[in-house]
Amino acid sequence: MPVKTALSLPTILVSMALCGPLMAQTPAQETFICKYTGGNNGPQVICANTNAPSIGHAERVVDRILKPIGLVRNFKVMECANTDNCFATVVKGQRFIIYDAAFMQGIEEETETDWSAISIMAHEIGHHLQGHTIDGRGGQPLKEIEADKFSGFVLHQLGASLDEATVAVRALGDEHATSTHPAKPVRIEAIRKGWLEAEAMYPKNRTAVKTPTAMAPKPIATNTNTTAAPSRPVVAPTSTARATVGCVSGDCQDGTGTFVYPTRERYAGEFEEGDKHGEGVEYYADGKVKYKGNFRDNLRSDYGVYFFLNGDKYAGWFQKNVPNGKGTYYFADGGRLVATFKNGQPMGGGVFYNADGTKAE
Repeated sequence: MPVKTALSLPTILVSMALCGPLMAQTPAQETFICKYTGGNNGPQVICANTNAPSIGHAERVVDRILKPIGLVRNFKVMECANTDNCFATVVKGQRFIIYDAAFMQGIEEETETDWSAISIMAHEIGHHLQGHTIDGRGGQPLKEIEADKFSGFVLHQLGASLDEATVAVRALGDEHATSTHPAKPVRIEAIRKGWLEAEAMYPKNRTAVKTPTAMAPKPIATNTNTTAAPSRPVVAPTSTARATVGCVSGDCQDGTGTFVYPTRERYAGEFEEGDKHGEGVEYYADGKVKYKGNFRDNLRSDYGVYFFLNGDKYAGWFQKNVPNGKGTYYFADGGRLVATFKNGQPMGGGVFYNADGTKAE
C-alpha cells in the first residue's frame, strides 16, 4: 500500500533531531518527534507544498484505521520526501502524521505485504490518540510500547493475522533498546498483547482484507498445466443475489449497499453519487467472489484481488480496471508471476516461480 498523497499545506520547517524540540519551541517543553524506527536524519528537513492535486489515499488509509474504534481524524497527513521514515509530531499547535512515500513503499516491497505500511501508520496514529505528542515530555520507550499495542489492536480489527501485525517491527525494529525505543522483542510483545486483547473482545474468523486498491485483467496465456486451482473465497448464492435487479439493500447512492445487475452479478460495498467508490466486493452470478478491493468512480483502482473463472488470480495494484503497478499473477497450477504491470501487461517479463517456489529458468 504505498501511502501517497499531496496536501495543500504551506511549507513546513521541521526539526528532525530524534525526539528533540522544534526550532520554534522553547527548551521548557520538549516536542515529540519520535520516528517509527528511531534514529536521526536531521537536523532539518523541509517539506514543500507540491501544488499537485491530492488523491486523498493516505487520508483514506488513516480513516480506515480509525473506523474500527469509532474515531475521526483530528490531524493532518503529509508526505515529506527524503525523511526515510514515518512519524507523528506537532508543528505550531497542529498535529501531523508525516511520512516518506518511498520509505513506505520500500517496507511493503521488503515484507511483501501492505500490512507493514498500515501497521506503521497505525503506530503513529496511536501516538496522537494517546496524547504522546502534546504532553511535553518528548520520546520515551513506554510511549513506543503503548503505540505498538494500539497498532496490534487496530490491525486485528482490520483483519490482519498476528504475524501480519508484527511484520513491520520485525523488519525494522532494533535488536537493542535506545533512549527512546525498546528493543525489538519488547515491541513485538506489545503488538501481540494489543492483538490478543482485540481477539478476546471481538473473536472472529478473519480473512486478509487489503487496504489499498483494484483490477480486471484478461487471464495471462501460458502453457502451464492448470489442473489445481488456488483457493478463493466462495460465497453461495443468496436470496439477495437472486433478488430484483437494482439496489436490493442499503444505500447505493452515497453509502454502503448491495446492487444486483441484469447478469445476476452483484456488487456489495461503498457507493458515492451512485458509483462504486471505496471498498467493495464483486460477485459472479453463481455467488463466487470475482473481485475484492477498492474502486474509484465505478472502476477497480488501487489495490485489489481479481479471481478468474479458470482458477487464476491476480493480486496487486490497479488503475482504471486494469493492472498498473506491482502485482502478482497466480496460476491455477500453483506457479506465479511477480512483475510490474502497465495497462494490464507485465513489464520486462517479470519473474516466474514454479509451484514449489523455485524460480523458473
